[in-house]
Amino acid sequence: MRRWLLWLGAAAAAFAQAPPEPPKVLRIARYSLRPGRSAAQERIGGILARAMGRAKYPANFIALSSVSGEAGVWIIESHDSFASVESADAFVDNTPALKWSVGQFEAQNGELVSGERRLLAAYRKDLSYRGEQLAQGLPKMRYVSVVMVRLHPSRDADFTEAVKVVTGAYEKINSDQPMVVYQVVSGSPGPAFLFLSPMISLKTMDEAPTRGLAIREAMGEANAAAVLKTSAEVTASSESFLFTLNPRMSYVSKEFAAADPEFWTPKPPPKPAVQPAGAPGAAPAAVPSAAKP
Repeated sequence: MRRWLLWLGAAAAAFAQAPPEPPKVLRIARYSLRPGRSAAQERIGGILARAMGRAKYPANFIALSSVSGEAGVWIIESHDSFASVESADAFVDNTPALKWSVGQFEAQNGELVSGERRLLAAYRKDLSYRGEQLAQGLPKMRYVSVVMVRLHPSRDADFTEAVKVVTGAYEKINSDQPMVVYQVVSGSPGPAFLFLSPMISLKTMDEAPTRGLAIREAMGEANAAAVLKTSAEVTASSESFLFTLNPRMSYVSKEFAAADPEFWTPKPPPKPAVQPAGAPGAAPAAVPSAAKP
């Protein structure tokens, strides 16, 4: 059975003695949408998210809606381990009402998407920069930049060494922009890595050229040239995505939502006021039926 997935839910309370970190495992569902189907998918996705909440599904997830490229949605589900993924699947199978809701979503969603791919990815703390900042600040974020890099076979070691040089440069300039790295362990045609950069505002992208120059200077010309050379040699392909966080299709904990409740738990729009008969814009009064003889 297909599963709806997602990531980064509520760990702040559990990590009271230490800075929280990103989830160790992400389960990701990538949906490519047919033209004009975004609103319909958001509607059925919201219904499923609410069903997950009622059933107390054991894993939190966040929906990302595409800003650039083809219309699409990524559902990113957070787990502490791969065993947790198995437990989540078992929970659905053993909860009839939720299993039915998942089946309904899949049946309807199949008519809206043109393609999908599912991934499992493991957190690479050794390659990441300020991962704990992401875990703490995600409720306030509104955008996420995702870069997916696919490698030629057996080039993982060369690539990771190059990434460590870049991460070291982030440390040198004391950048305030987190960079969280996950290694895809299943679902990709070959070795692949995901680079996640959350943003409160797109203003962060205006600052990217200045930040990039500072990072290059921190690496030094020789190291920067070596990193570029290695990257060109080991990379088979790369894709860059920009997403907005979509609260209507997400399922997060109460602690997570409490950091920004207006965004994560928005109140439904008020019902339109009933206007008196005869007022401009009011619906016409019902015409009484003819009296029976």
